[in-house]
Amino acid sequence: MSLTEPFLVDPKRITGSVLVTGAGGCIGSWTVAILEQSGVEVVAFDLRDDRRRLSLLIGDDAAQGVEWETGDISDYECLNDVCKRHEITGIIHLAGLMIPFCKSAPAMGARVNVEGTINVLEAARDNGLKRLAYASSSAIHGMPPGGPTIATLYGAYKLANEYTAQVYWLDWGVPSVGIRPNIVYGVGRDQGMTSEFSVGLAHAAIGQHFQVSYGGPLSWLYAGEAAAAFIAVMCKDGFDARVFDLNGTCMTVEEGIEILSDLIPEHQVSTTGTPLPVPADLSDAPIREHLGAYPSISPLDGIRWTYEAFQRLQAEGRLSFV
Repeated sequence: MSLTEPFLVDPKRITGSVLVTGAGGCIGSWTVAILEQSGVEVVAFDLRDDRRRLSLLIGDDAAQGVEWETGDISDYECLNDVCKRHEITGIIHLAGLMIPFCKSAPAMGARVNVEGTINVLEAARDNGLKRLAYASSSAIHGMPPGGPTIATLYGAYKLANEYTAQVYWLDWGVPSVGIRPNIVYGVGRDQGMTSEFSVGLAHAAIGQHFQVSYGGPLSWLYAGEAAAAFIAVMCKDGFDARVFDLNGTCMTVEEGIEILSDLIPEHQVSTTGTPLPVPADLSDAPIREHLGAYPSISPLDGIRWTYEAFQRLQAEGRLSFV
């Protein structure tokens, strides 16, 4: 079974071409991979033509066959030109800078995360699009959970985007669905602190030691499931501006290591046990009620699929990113 097979969508449910911004990232690569393998017309958009993660998912040949546009999400004319040239009918907006980048360069973080999202909303308005999904973040809930809502610049920018999307709906009738993915794992998740369990699985596949610097309860959101939720927005016209949490399964890091131990008892992945100040058990019920059915992957399957994929990639000599 290929990594994308559980998430393939009937191409008849999606009319026209879908633009995926941030296509070189983890969720972006999964989204492009699933759409491409489903036979949906997809255009990838990112600052650079970086198909490394996409190649891990669908192979070099298929990845090279994807239509890829390079450009800066903060450049509206560039973005709108791509939409018009490719006659885009839906946008999945995943481009953005993560927490540490926003902290080290606040103005650049705002240009990419806030102005970039405004540009996507404006392009949807200009082109009359009715299918728009954008990535918000569970960071808007504050760190720790229940703490100050604006605890990071990244969270502040994402919260601003949610309010901006509301204004675009109320003032101009631009529908959208904001999705707040929690902690994502899987092939291609190789950046950021919360990527450590995924990186640990890669180390296990090559027989190396790795210690995850956190433990305790977390959300376990398989990357393919996250992509499937964004893709589900492309299957019907929007009618308002809603925002939803996307959590996956709540489980401890220690339980994840137990699952890995059942697969490979001799692995050398461990955890410090130090809890992360992030929400772990947000509800997926509202987003599933809004979007309808899309695949749900248990950590038991997700961890196994990821580990086995890393084993295959290692055998092919393609695990050089670890």
